[in-house]
Amino acid sequence: MRLAPERMLNRHIMITGESGAGKSNACKLILKQLAESGTDFVVLDPHAEYVEDAKEMRAVVYDAGMHAVNVFDLDGLTERERTSEITAMFRRIMRLGEVQASTLYRCISYTYWIAERKCAAPNMHSLLYTIKVFRLRARSRQEANILDGLEKRLLVVAGEGSARSVPIGRIMSSRSIFSLQSLHSSESQSVYMESMLRKVYTGMLTRSPGARKAFYVVIDEAEKLQESPIISRLVAEGRKYGIGLIAISQRAKALDKEIRSNAATVIAFAQREPEEQSYVANMIAGGTEYNRFVEVRKALRELPRGYALVQEARGENPKIVKCIRLKARTRDPGHRIMEMARGAVSKREMVERLEREGFSQEEMIESVAELVRAGMLKYHVVTEPPYQGVWYIAMPRNSAEHDVMVSLISRYLTENGIRNRIYNNSYGPDVIAYKDGKTIAVEYETGTKKAEETEEMLRKRRERYGEVVVL
Repeated sequence: MRLAPERMLNRHIMITGESGAGKSNACKLILKQLAESGTDFVVLDPHAEYVEDAKEMRAVVYDAGMHAVNVFDLDGLTERERTSEITAMFRRIMRLGEVQASTLYRCISYTYWIAERKCAAPNMHSLLYTIKVFRLRARSRQEANILDGLEKRLLVVAGEGSARSVPIGRIMSSRSIFSLQSLHSSESQSVYMESMLRKVYTGMLTRSPGARKAFYVVIDEAEKLQESPIISRLVAEGRKYGIGLIAISQRAKALDKEIRSNAATVIAFAQREPEEQSYVANMIAGGTEYNRFVEVRKALRELPRGYALVQEARGENPKIVKCIRLKARTRDPGHRIMEMARGAVSKREMVERLEREGFSQEEMIESVAELVRAGMLKYHVVTEPPYQGVWYIAMPRNSAEHDVMVSLISRYLTENGIRNRIYNNSYGPDVIAYKDGKTIAVEYETGTKKAEETEEMLRKRRERYGEVVVL
């Protein structure tokens, strides 16, 4: 089966089947075809299943932990509209109660108001700061408890990475894979997916209706977005803008109704769960003849691994197809390098780890050079032992020197049995350490700040921490 995106009126595809049946491999084969035809796409990849084949698909890999999607971006909405939308998203994904949702709405509104006064873009960290301030000023224990609960729930989705984002124009004019593996909770992955789809929807509206050039959005584990209004809009309106959706899920019944009713192509792999099997069989059979339904259900139950039942909108009968195993001819260590360099990694450590994984020196050198040229990887040379040598850091929030040294301070403290965590955020110190019952703020200063700024920063740190150490 080969796709011809430019000749398809409805480009939506649904891929379903039990775990290990071959869904991801089938999607990779489709993406390889799309790349060969010059079609662009974006993949939302919860488990980094597509990153090793990125070169085969001619795609760029982004780590979601380092390439943020700011949920506070207005994307053409008013602040009030976006506040309502963000609140509804968190309420649905995090199953918030009515009182929690109402409190969250007030916090988001205030965050926008403060950001406007400061002429700064709000983000999740500024929302958490607002919640902290509201909690300190709470008028009752109940209100403080609600805010405390909100803060703990939202910390999960606040993200650890840089606030650097990829422009939606670049995403929609290239092939990209966003690995969500570093977002460790299902809630944070769902928030990221939905926020990215909001960006794609906004970008879609800038395209001319009837656009011939296709663009595909691939969502693995698409059941995470059940009842999402943005995916419903993207599916319902995408066809006239040349947008195709490829939704992959173990459970077709869990997918949004718009996906199920608008998918022109259904690719169904083996399914042995009886209720799901009957549902998919009924969808493919068309709910017409009972004998046809029985035959389809039997085929779904007996499909070998790698085989799928394909029903196309223009075809009368489903076909059984075999999906060959995609074998990448070239491997790209870029994603592994970026993973290792989330905290500073020495050149020696990087080479040793990649060699153990079977990468050659040439592959490493080429990949590092590409990442440095793209500005995604930076390095700093440390002259003092015991950390002497070249150190790499991915997507530094500040200068490469600052973020490498902050990472090494944390490493040094850990090696000496001192519990600590890297904060490295404008709302707190570079490192927070815990020793002998004290909470210690550790700051690394490169000397580029103005003296007044440093003095003000130290004053704030002394107010909140038992001790302040400056290097």
